[in-house]
Parts: sequence; structure tokens; C-alpha cells
Amino acid sequence: EAKTRIHNMLEVRLLYKHLEHYSLEMESLAMHDALTGLPNRRLLMDRLSLSITHAHRNKRTMAVMYLDLDGFKQVNDTLGHDVGDKLLNMVAARLAAAVRQEDTVARLGGDEFVIALWELIHADGLAKLVSKVIQAVSQPYVIDGHTVNVTISVGVSIYPTHGEDADTLMKSADLALYEAKRAGKNDYRIAT
Repeated sequence: EAKTRIHNMLEVRLLYKHLEHYSLEMESLAMHDALTGLPNRRLLMDRLSLSITHAHRNKRTMAVMYLDLDGFKQVNDTLGHDVGDKLLNMVAARLAAAVRQEDTVARLGGDEFVIALWELIHADGLAKLVSKVIQAVSQPYVIDGHTVNVTISVGVSIYPTHGEDADTLMKSADLALYEAKRAGKNDYRIAT
């Protein structure tokens, strides 16, 4: 009887550990993009709110960069979705490497990404950073023996100039992105 009780207690403890592990996995899946592992829209909006609160409290600025790959549909159509998925993962890695650790790189879906810049020190630094991101993404990719070239268009909004909440900043950056696309792509525009 004692052995059975010990066995049951250990089994229950093991079940609780499995349940805890499963719960953490589900939470991670709910907050991250399944393909790239980057934060998804839900986690992005949470981090944007924190960044805005920090900027407001410290009387600083922060920025949102809305990014869209130019020519991604053509990659999917000509080389297939597997190559497109690999490309998205490579782009995600380049974006994450181009910004600071405290900044958030998120994938909204498809070929749309957002970078939330925690704090801006100088406006000049923003232009350099956006150029660095565009340059990093525009370098050729070698995927399954194919050389793939894509570019990226970027729209930028700055707190508090272009909005004082996450939704307004996202909309302003999205409008600036479409201005960059209309201007010829592979470029950026700052919201007006």
C-alpha cells in the first residue's frame, strides 16, 4: 500500500510538471509567430504600450517602423511557399540583428513586420537605423541553391508627434509605408 501511494504521488507530481510545461508552451504560442518565433501582434501591442508609457514618463520619444517586403509574392509564385517561408525566417533574423536587444521585432503575418524602437535618443539616429535595416534586408539570400533578391519598404511614426497610443502610431506608420511604396519601394517615409 505504501509503494502504491508513493507511486501515485510521483505520478501526480509528474502530471503537474507536464501540465505546467504544456501551459508555458501554449502561452508562448499565443504570443509568438509560429513560423519565425518573433512576437506576434498581441505581444507587440503589449510591448508598444509599455514603450509608450516609458517614453511618456521619461519625456522621451519612441518610434514604430512598419515594414513590408517588396517582391515577396513573386518569390512564393516562382520558387514556392517553402522557399518563401525560409526567406521570411532569414528576413526575421536580419531584422532582429539590425536593432538593439531592447527593441521589439514582430511579424504581423504574411510579409509584414513591425519594429518597436524602445527609445530614440536622436532623430538622426532613426534615419541611420532605417537605412541600416533596409540595407540588411536588401542583401541577396541563398535559399536551396537559388539566389533571392527582395527589398523592403518602411513607414515610420514617432511618439508623441504622430500619435500617443499604440493603435494611432501603427496606423500612422502604415500610412507612411504606403507612401514609401508609392514612391518606388525600397525606401522609407516618416509619417506626416
